[in-house]
Amino acid sequence: MTSRGRPSFQPTDKDRRVVEMMAGWAIPEERIAKVLSIDPKTLRKHFVEELEVGHAKLEAQLAQNLLRIAQGHDRQSLIATIFALKSRFGWVEQPPPAREQPLGKKEAMLDAAQRAVSGTSRFAPPRPPPNYRGGGTPDEEMTS
Repeated sequence: MTSRGRPSFQPTDKDRRVVEMMAGWAIPEERIAKVLSIDPKTLRKHFVEELEVGHAKLEAQLAQNLLRIAQGHDRQSLIATIFALKSRFGWVEQPPPAREQPLGKKEAMLDAAQRAVSGTSRFAPPRPPPNYRGGGTPDEEMTS
C-alpha cells in the first residue's frame, strides 16, 4: 500500500543553521518558512530549538550593544540607560505633581473679600489696641 499526499518534511543540518541564523537576525517566522518552502506551522514544529536559540542570540547581542552605548557620556547614552532601566528593571517615570490652577478673576476677588472680612488682608480695617474695652463714646469712657 502506498501512502498518499506529500511526504513529511525532513530538516537537514543546513536548514537548521539557516533557521537559527535568520531567527538571530529577527526575520519573521513566515519569511523564514518561505525561504525553506514550508508552512510556518511546519517551521515551528521542526525548528523549535533553532528559533529559540536564534532569538536568544539576537537578544543577547542587542543587550550587549545597549549596555555598550549606555556606558558612554552623551545624550544617547542617557537614553539607552533609561531604556534599559525601564525595560529590564521595571523602572517607571512618576508624573510631576499636579500644579494648582491659578484662581480666575471672580474667584480671586471673592478670596480677597473673604480675607478682608476675616482680618487677614492688608486692606482689612485696623484692629483696636489690645487693652481697648470698646462699646461707648469717648466721653462715657472718661467719666467711668
